[in-house]
Amino acid sequence: MLSLASLKFRSVLAEHGGPVQRIETGPFPVRGRPMVLANASLVPGLVRKGPLHLYSDADGTGMDPVPGVARHKAVSEALERWACDTVARSGNGAEFGFDVDPSSNGMAAFPGLLARQARRSAVLEAIERFSLIAWWEGLAEGRRFETDWPGVSALAINGPFGGVTVVAYARTDWGGYVYGHAAEESFGAACERAVMELARHESILRRWWLQRLAGEAAAPSNVFERRCLFFATEQGHALFLARATSATAGGAPAPEVICDREVPGPWSRYATVWRFALRPPTDGYLRGGESYFFL
Repeated sequence: MLSLASLKFRSVLAEHGGPVQRIETGPFPVRGRPMVLANASLVPGLVRKGPLHLYSDADGTGMDPVPGVARHKAVSEALERWACDTVARSGNGAEFGFDVDPSSNGMAAFPGLLARQARRSAVLEAIERFSLIAWWEGLAEGRRFETDWPGVSALAINGPFGGVTVVAYARTDWGGYVYGHAAEESFGAACERAVMELARHESILRRWWLQRLAGEAAAPSNVFERRCLFFATEQGHALFLARATSATAGGAPAPEVICDREVPGPWSRYATVWRFALRPPTDGYLRGGESYFFL
């Protein structure tokens, strides 16, 4: 996709009147492959923030071999979060499906020439989340594979509109288990994105593990962080594998599109934000506790 980030993001930093307070980058190897990780933080007050113990309080994260591209991805994700939080809190959230799915599922931002570039990313994310919920609920089949990445296994779940969702998983050298998931048009592309997410997950949990050894780790209150910790354990991974090897109970319901439109706002100066939201197969991903696999 043709990105206009170098043009559209010229004034995105706060020092130029933009919404992004800072961007931080650093090397981040992914299973032996050199990558760059970037974190973008918005100007305080633009979004609500809950207490986090595992994850960074950055508003957007990007990863790529090219530093500039990693920064652009991080800024795009921060703009997406700005749009999501603003609209979800507004009186017209139902116009964008937030009355049905109050999460950021199916949200994407892209600084492109055409709106369909952002829409493509939004569609893929919606497929990923829908497929993951359907699989965990026993409504979709996950086929197990060994990947070309050292020590990484994967599940492939066919998407409702084509494409594939991949859940990558691996055991760490310190004994825990880590996961990553992504959707793309091909297994290879989805697997690569899922492994990048797995590597980020591994870094986060390694830091928490070291803090725990030093007696400095706090118990998280955020349900998504608690899920990360639970599924990193032998008990959690056994539950994951039990689902991966069990039969599918039935077919996933036909997806209902509840939103497919651009989300306009002050962020539109920098990127197109799109929401493609599907009615979730169940609401378990929201009401389920730490043993529900939706990280």
